[in-house]
Amino acid sequence: MNLSRVIKNMWFLLVCIFSGLTLLVITTGVQSGAGELTPFNNAVETAISHFRTPLLTTIMLFITNAGSPLVLSAIAIGLAILLVLHRDTYDTLLYMVSITLSIVSFIMMKNFLGIPRPVYSLVEQLSSWSYPSGHATVATAFFFVTGYSFFSWPKTWSVKISLVTLCLIGAGLVCFSRVYLGAHFALDVLAGISLGLLSVSFTILVFNIFLSEREWWRRKVRSL
Repeated sequence: MNLSRVIKNMWFLLVCIFSGLTLLVITTGVQSGAGELTPFNNAVETAISHFRTPLLTTIMLFITNAGSPLVLSAIAIGLAILLVLHRDTYDTLLYMVSITLSIVSFIMMKNFLGIPRPVYSLVEQLSSWSYPSGHATVATAFFFVTGYSFFSWPKTWSVKISLVTLCLIGAGLVCFSRVYLGAHFALDVLAGISLGLLSVSFTILVFNIFLSEREWWRRKVRSL
């Protein structure tokens, strides 16, 4: 294993540890009903309530619908097909496993913890549990793994940086829309972000350690 791969794996290990610990701390506090977490949710809600406008609400509704787990999963399938057509088996599997893991994880946590949503919401027909935010989880995982899988495609650093920037903005807007619309508490979204980061970083680590011979995968596909 060369030095660059070791450094890359160490970086993803740090992301995995940090996001995992963050998720554990928030989950433990929320599950136990710790009162010290409530002021944070209230402070964020109070700050957002000062600049809600009809126009911004319409924009946030569009963003939250476009960034739903269902829509992003459909887009992920399309991008996975693009990777297949590019004959990149390794990134295709990594891409789909990351997205699938994030979806399965947030569904299991929601149903296990059973934490109610905020009373006030601008989004109708919210029948599922609140914690963690599925939108935040899948959006974070989707944009994280998209940036990672397609980072080598652009030939110039300016385009690479643009790709990363767009991914950060996309994930940020979807996550913010959930708190803005009152569909989730701020901690629900932070937990979703942590879970999305954990899902992707863990998948990348497993793939890099146990399926690290990426060139072998690509040579095999090209020979078919």
